[in-house]
Amino acid sequence: MNATSPAMRRTVGGLVVAGTVAGGAVLLRPGTHLNHVARRELIRTARHLRYIEGRIQGVSYHLGGRHPDPSVIDNVLADRVRSSLGRLEHRLDLPHLHVMVEHHVVLLHGEVDSEAEAEEIERAVAGVSGVAGVESYLHVGLTPGDTRPSAGRAASRPPTVARRKLLEAAEGSGVDAATAPRVVRGVLATFADRLPAEQRDHLSSHLPADVRPLLTPPRRIAGARPPRTVPDLVGRIVGTTPAMPADRANAITTAVLGALRELVPGDAGAVSAALPPELRTLWEDVGPA
Repeated sequence: MNATSPAMRRTVGGLVVAGTVAGGAVLLRPGTHLNHVARRELIRTARHLRYIEGRIQGVSYHLGGRHPDPSVIDNVLADRVRSSLGRLEHRLDLPHLHVMVEHHVVLLHGEVDSEAEAEEIERAVAGVSGVAGVESYLHVGLTPGDTRPSAGRAASRPPTVARRKLLEAAEGSGVDAATAPRVVRGVLATFADRLPAEQRDHLSSHLPADVRPLLTPPRRIAGARPPRTVPDLVGRIVGTTPAMPADRANAITTAVLGALRELVPGDAGAVSAALPPELRTLWEDVGPA
């Protein structure tokens, strides 16, 4: 007999009905101790039967070789991806990863300890039913302040002056201090995506260790092209950075890029030359008058 055949469903449903009828005889006397006990048992039994029926359906689902619907909406797909990452996050002992989905392309944010961990997570996400592509903003190398769950509230080193300046630029534009690191990371990673690898590496070499990971651009598995215009840049930052206040995104982006430019005055010209025209104008405008 098939696990979800009408006969099985009638059996499970019949148990619920029988329990309801049996319990009903007792429930005719409200307010008694026996009445309360019967109610609790009836609720417990009904919950257990629903669980059994769900398990039966799940077994049938897998034995039939069926897969999750790939055409679900983005919000449902995002929940599916988060659920699939739970055990992997626990096994790798990683801080919580942030997942967003746009048109079935998964945008990943978070910190990992190695390229191997990043690639394992990206492959796992790419394998989820319904995922059309992965755009990974996972940063390799846990920076000061980013601790593993098993480390609890272990003390971390204070941020460098350069990191503080970037965070203060975001906070001065209206970002909450608790989310400022995530916003700064979103701005810098998206901006760095426009720079050639050689120029990006050169720029990073002039920054302290707790700032370099912020300039790591996304790795893509069937991802989108890097932004070429200011609206593209700001839109991508907002879309990939949940903590970014959309109504202040332009001002925050300008402030953070201005702070970055002040940190690397000797590289400003080389960065400008590597950017497309509209982003070059933005970079030059955030510099000193």
